[in-house]
Amino acid sequence: MNRDYRNRFGQMIILGLDLEELNEEVVSLIRDYKIGGVIIYKKSYHTVDDMITYINRLKKINESNIPLFIAIDQENGRVNRFPPEIKRMASALKIAKGKNLEMGLKSYEITASLLSSIGVNMNFAPVLDINRGSDDSIIGDRGYGNSYQEVVKYGLPFMKKLTDKGIISVVKHFPGHGLSNVNSHYAIPKINEIDLMEKEDLQVFGRAIEDGCEALMVGHLRVKGCGFKPATINRFIIHKYLIDRYNYQGLIITDDLRMNLLRTIYGMKRVIKYSIMAGNNLLVIKYHKGDTKLYDKIFKMIESGEIKRELIDDSYNKIRLIKEKYGISNEMVDNKIDILEVNRMIDELSKIK
Repeated sequence: MNRDYRNRFGQMIILGLDLEELNEEVVSLIRDYKIGGVIIYKKSYHTVDDMITYINRLKKINESNIPLFIAIDQENGRVNRFPPEIKRMASALKIAKGKNLEMGLKSYEITASLLSSIGVNMNFAPVLDINRGSDDSIIGDRGYGNSYQEVVKYGLPFMKKLTDKGIISVVKHFPGHGLSNVNSHYAIPKINEIDLMEKEDLQVFGRAIEDGCEALMVGHLRVKGCGFKPATINRFIIHKYLIDRYNYQGLIITDDLRMNLLRTIYGMKRVIKYSIMAGNNLLVIKYHKGDTKLYDKIFKMIESGEIKRELIDDSYNKIRLIKEKYGISNEMVDNKIDILEVNRMIDELSKIK
């Protein structure tokens, strides 16, 4: 197969590195398979200095002239990937319940500045799901409220602050998790209230697109009347409710393809194939031992024409353009963060009324 297509497909992979140590296969996936990016987790570092050293190591391993997406899930609140020495900031719901936009704006500013200083260039946040469940549901305090108005008012400024700091904000989870309380880590939720989804949940993402959203995560959510496949691997849902409805031109990103029953029902090879065919540009896949064999099988599917090369080309071009636009690079980062000052600013947030 044309080596260029192997590399082009590699750019579509965001590899989840929930590991204490990088192994030889991960190094090979970065260096030889030319993957597009990684997601980092707290298991890999204990301090800010560790975190920066780890990111610099990933950049050094990447010998490609195309830099890596260094991604993270830093939502604040309970989904927090900063090391323990950085104090935890308020959850989305706490900000919205307190009707404290000033607190929100300052916490978003601190978050974006920290991520930028550490070397992160992509954040899977904010959560734009309308939370209609209990506070301990899958969205719960990760969401900015139970209405379109609240989510737009308190959530979208986070997207803008990240963008202002040169970080790609990946809003999530399209078409909206709020109409299901099923945890998509373990099952495939279904949205039955189509009218409400179209009237409110989709409108939040529509507003984000209107306000400049350039990256959007699709959730593992089935939609009544749209077939058995969840949105992540459902071309009809992605095109009807995202591309045709809003003329969305930005990156379309899957939720983790190893997260739930998808791999059990379809197998990873078909899940990846269906994700590409559905219109996703980036595939989030948590690393498992033996992944090089999995990706070799995908290369053969591209070579045979089972997966159309035009889809690979379109995604590759989008990825290159956004990396260039955001000035993503392989440059090493020095630790210039004053942790005492950062924590002082975080303490000050609680005093804002």
